[in-house]
Amino acid sequence: MTAAAAPTGGERRRYWFSLAALAIVLPAAIVVNSWDSLSEWRRLNSRTPLTVERGATQRYAGAQWQLTSLTRLPEGPTGAIPIVAEFEAVVDDPDLLKSPCAVVLVDDRGRRWQPAFLPSRVVRQARREAADKPRCGAFPNAEKGKTIMMAATFTVPGSATGLTLSVTVAGARPEYLVFR
Repeated sequence: MTAAAAPTGGERRRYWFSLAALAIVLPAAIVVNSWDSLSEWRRLNSRTPLTVERGATQRYAGAQWQLTSLTRLPEGPTGAIPIVAEFEAVVDDPDLLKSPCAVVLVDDRGRRWQPAFLPSRVVRQARREAADKPRCGAFPNAEKGKTIMMAATFTVPGSATGLTLSVTVAGARPEYLVFR
């Protein structure tokens, strides 16, 4: 039987140097290989608001956007309040408007609400014309100069104040509209 030789001082130094180099090179390799993915994630998640005051229009995603009304309907028996947001886009560049659109209602405390899937009976009775308007979505038939009128309904608690409507078109990220 042969006995293993004890490592020499030079071998020990090379061993510890290799471990230290591995601790530096491995994280650097991970960062280098994932840089494109991190950049894309950051581009999609960094958001730049375009604030629009009530009654004003804003050029965004190939159209001139305007909030035409944000109506608070009477409180329901559960204390929830239906909100109807009506807005429109006058098309400048139909190609920019072909990606999907999303709408969110935000209050002054930062709470967020998605639109209701279908307008409630209360909304249909009080704002029939708004309930019949299409929701914000993709606009495959958009034509230059055409006005696209949309509406979204939300159900918020009675304590919600300072409501703003946020509109995001996927092809226009990182910018999005905030109607105050």
